[in-house]
Amino acid sequence: MLSNLKFQYSFISFLCLLTVLTLEAPALGSYSQENKTFPEDELKFFWRDDKAGFTTFLYRAENRLPKYKKFFEQAAEEINVHWTLIAAISYQESHWDPKAISQTGVRGLMMLTQKTAKEMGIRKRTDPNQSILGGANYFQKTLERFPKSIPKADRIWMSLAAYNLGFMNLNQARQLTDKNGRNAESWSDVSEFLPIYLDRRYRDELMEGQNKGEEALEYVERIRLYYETLSLIEKNKRLGFTRS
Repeated sequence: MLSNLKFQYSFISFLCLLTVLTLEAPALGSYSQENKTFPEDELKFFWRDDKAGFTTFLYRAENRLPKYKKFFEQAAEEINVHWTLIAAISYQESHWDPKAISQTGVRGLMMLTQKTAKEMGIRKRTDPNQSILGGANYFQKTLERFPKSIPKADRIWMSLAAYNLGFMNLNQARQLTDKNGRNAESWSDVSEFLPIYLDRRYRDELMEGQNKGEEALEYVERIRLYYETLSLIEKNKRLGFTRS
């Protein structure tokens, strides 16, 4: 499944490199200035293995996201990233449900643990503004822990993985990448060794059929897809395009 995901999002991954933290890059596909139609068909291609998910995403982007957009914008401005990146993380974590809670007790729009919430000065994890601010600050602190020599885009993808797995796990995967003569500052290389490290690390804890490595990579790929989709939607709104 992971190989399909990586192939499916290969072009989107390239676009993400162009649009990291900005909306300056060309959006997917082409548009007609005459009819100003939102290029939904192009996006459907990249969501082709998850048509129901695409429909749900667009619905929630129109009906849930506006309630919290100003909080995403405020938090993103504080840490100097574009709000669509933080919103994409939140969608992966909670589908923009402020009351979301997992079996392990993480909760809220950014699904913060009690420990992380306390570290970020967050008192109420189910408060949308607090959750978004806490999650954004945690992401920024994670981002800052990586060497500045790592290209910005690669640092972001590594930070997303670390947001999900913890910094130490990601750093151990980077060390394994380096020991094997590959580039520990390239997400592409690190992503090959991350599953190997995680499967070794959690071998005795995994349930049958569970693959922690693939889950970690899919986590990052899904956020990249949500991020590019939101960026495209946002850019089209600014240009005056509407969905048909």
